[in-house]
Amino acid sequence: MNLLIVDDEIYAIQGILDSVNWDRLDFDNIFTANSYSQALNIFQNEKVAILVCDIEMPYGTGLDLVEWVREHYPNTLCIFLTCHDEFQYAKQAISLKCFDYVLKPIPPKKLLEILQRASDEIKNTYRTQEYLEYGKRFIKELSEKKGINEEEKVKDPVNEVEHYIQNHISDNLTVEEIAKMVFLSPDYLTRLFKKQKGQTLIDYITSQRMFLAKELLESNVLTISMISAKVGYGNYSYFTKMFKKYYGKTPRDYQNQYLKGKK
Repeated sequence: MNLLIVDDEIYAIQGILDSVNWDRLDFDNIFTANSYSQALNIFQNEKVAILVCDIEMPYGTGLDLVEWVREHYPNTLCIFLTCHDEFQYAKQAISLKCFDYVLKPIPPKKLLEILQRASDEIKNTYRTQEYLEYGKRFIKELSEKKGINEEEKVKDPVNEVEHYIQNHISDNLTVEEIAKMVFLSPDYLTRLFKKQKGQTLIDYITSQRMFLAKELLESNVLTISMISAKVGYGNYSYFTKMFKKYYGKTPRDYQNQYLKGKK
C-alpha cells in the first residue's frame, strides 16, 4: 500500500515525514511531490492507495488534483491537509468525496489516527474485493459442475431460461424480462416452464437462489450480507425471511450449525 504526500512547501512535507510514527502504519512506500504535475507523474507510474495533499499550490491546486484522481483512480482515498478553513473549500472537498479535511497545523498523533483509519478502510476494500472475486469463481465452478457454461448453445426455451437464470442469479430476475429474452409471452412461458419442470418459474428462481446461498454459507468465505446480494436479494431482511422459510433456519443459524457439525 503506497502513500503520496503533495505540498508545494518542502518543509511541510518534511515535517510530516519526521513527526509521524510510520512503524505503526503498513505503507510499502511513501512518495512526495511538490506540485500538481509531479503528483500526476507519480500516479501514472505507481499505485497510490492514499493521497494527502495541500489545496493552495501553483500551477494546479489540490482540488484540481483530487478531481483528476477521482476520474482516473476512483479507489484512491484522498485527504486534504490545508491551512484554509474556508467553507467553499470544505464544500468542494465533500463534493469530491474526500476521506477527510484537516487543518494545519495538525498534531502528529491526530494525523497518525487519520492515516490509520484510511489504511484500515483500504484494507477492508481490498478484502471485500477478494471475497467478491472468490464468490464469482465459486459460482462459476458450481455452474460448470452442473454442466452449464457460457458457451452452451441451447434451443429449447425452458433450457435457455435455466441457463440464463444460472448465470444471472444476482440480477433482479422477473418473469416479464426473462420472457422477453426468449421471445415468449410471460403467461405462455410460465405454463411451458411448469409443464416441463413441474414448478413455476418463480419457484425455480427461488430454489436456485436458496441452493446457492446454502453452498456459500457452508463455504464460510463471504459475509451473510454479501451472500444476500450475491444471490439476488438486495434487502438483507427479506433474504433472511426467505431462507428461513425455505430451510427452517435463519442464514446465521444454518451456518453456525453446519460449521459446528464439521468440527
